Amino acid sequence: MGTRDTTDADRASDGPAFQPVFENRVRFAETDQQGIVFYGEYFTFQDEAVSAFLRAIDYGYDRMIDNGWQIHVANTELNYRTGAEFEDVIVNELRVADIGTASLEYEYRATRKHDGELLADGTVTQVAVDLETEETTRIPDAFRDAVATFQGGLASDA
Repeated sequence: MGTRDTTDADRASDGPAFQPVFENRVRFAETDQQGIVFYGEYFTFQDEAVSAFLRAIDYGYDRMIDNGWQIHVANTELNYRTGAEFEDVIVNELRVADIGTASLEYEYRATRKHDGELLADGTVTQVAVDLETEETTRIPDAFRDAVATFQGGLASDA
């Protein structure tokens, strides 16, 4: 997974291209009595996508802590479009749509691999805080640069 060639279809008019950051095969335990992925599982997939994105840009939680800051989730939203079933492979994509002074917003989407059907999409907003004081802090330029390099720019570059 990682940086790929992008087309106009991949790039929304309001931001950089989504990047596939990980795939998962739906496990039986993730389905409900109706045989589709239980809606709450998508929050786990979304969270895994954020972690995979941070690994892909080589700026994970350990590096944040080494640099004296960390991120806290302030908000997360999901829209359910259609159901995935047992054994479906889900492609989880993410992009940083906005980086403010101390906050960032990821846009997330999950598609079924075999037909490209959109399963769910949403956002995660995180706030950067000083490791010692827990007060908001400016997101370092090195993090911004890593994001821009990985996804081909920032929203302000679009």
